Amino acid sequence: MTATATEVDVGLDFYPEPFPDGLPTIDLAKISLAKLLEGDEQEAALLFEVCKDKGFCYLDLMSHEKGVKLVKDAERVHHAAKEFYGAPVEEKRKFKTRPPETGLLDTGETGCDAEGNPNKMEMVNIAQSGFFSGNEEYELPPFLAPHEDLFRSILRDGNVIHNVILSILEKQLQIPTGTFTSIHKLTQDSGDFVRILNYPSPKDGKPLADPPTPPHRDAVSVALLFTWQGGLQITNAPNEYKRLDTELDPEESWFYVPPLPGYVIMNLGDAMHIMTNGLLNSGKHRVVTPPGEQGKHQRLSVLLVARPWAEAKLRTVDSPLVRPGQYLDSDLTAREWGREKVMRIIGLADKAKHTKT
Repeated sequence: MTATATEVDVGLDFYPEPFPDGLPTIDLAKISLAKLLEGDEQEAALLFEVCKDKGFCYLDLMSHEKGVKLVKDAERVHHAAKEFYGAPVEEKRKFKTRPPETGLLDTGETGCDAEGNPNKMEMVNIAQSGFFSGNEEYELPPFLAPHEDLFRSILRDGNVIHNVILSILEKQLQIPTGTFTSIHKLTQDSGDFVRILNYPSPKDGKPLADPPTPPHRDAVSVALLFTWQGGLQITNAPNEYKRLDTELDPEESWFYVPPLPGYVIMNLGDAMHIMTNGLLNSGKHRVVTPPGEQGKHQRLSVLLVARPWAEAKLRTVDSPLVRPGQYLDSDLTAREWGREKVMRIIGLADKAKHTKT
C-alpha cells in the first residue's frame, strides 16, 4: 500500500506555527520504510551508513501501510495527551512508577510552579513489558486507563518497526539472523516503552535558559520520535563517548531537526554502540524551547524505544566489520546497564543544575 501525504494530519493541533526560516538545521537522510521492507539493498546500505555516522535519520512511514498505521497511532496518542496532561498534578502522581526509568517525571528547576503545574517538562512512560510480558500486574491510573488499547496498539506496531531496523543491521553486519531481533521481542521483559512528553510553553513567552531535556545519548537500542514542533537538536561536536553526556558542547555546534509530516525521527542508542564495540553511533541530542512563534505553544512528543531483553548480556557481536574486544569493562545485563546509565544521567543533570552559577 502506498499512502499519500494528504493522509497525514497537518492541522493546527499538530502544527500551530510553521518552523521558522533561517535557523541552523542539520541535513538528515530520508529513508523509505517501504523500500526497507521490500529488501532494497541500496536503502539498507544507506541505513547502515546513517547508523555508523550521525545515528539519526528521517524514516518515511507513509510509504507503507505498517508505517501509516504507526503514524495514525501517534496522532491519536497526541490527542489523548492533550486530554490527560490536563489532569491535576496530584492525580498524575498516582501513577505507580517502575523506577528508575519509568513513570511521570518533572524536570523543572523547582518542581512545579506556584499554581502546582510542571514548569519545564513532564512525561509518562507506558511499559511494553507491563502489557505483554505476562510477568507483572500492570494497571494504569484513571487518567491513563481509557487509552490502554491505544497504548497497546502503538507499542505493538512500534516493535515491528524497531525489528525491521534491527534485522537490516544484522544483515549489514553479517551476523546470524536473530542476533538482535531475538532479544527485542514484544513479549520479553525489557525496558521498552512509549513515552509521551509534555513541554509547557514558557509563561513569559521567552525561551527557557536551560534545555528542558539536557544533552544526552539514549539508553536504548532504537528510538522512534514523533514530534510536530521544533526543539530537538543534534550536535556536530566530536562524539566522544568517554566524556560525560552532560558535559557542554559549544552552542554553535547544535542544529535543529525540523519535524517533517509523515516521517518519524529514528536514532540509535547506546546499546547498539556497545554491542558493535563503537561501530554504530548513538548521537548526542537535546530538546530546547521550540523556536520562534512555536515557543508560544505546548509541545507534545511521542517516543517509542526498543531496549534489549533485560537479562541479555551486552557483549560485542561476532562480525567481520566489528573490531574484537568488549566495550564494557564488566559483564552487565541490559537491565543492570540501563539502570546504571539512567541513574548516572539523572544524578549528573541534577548536580549540574544545583552547581550552576
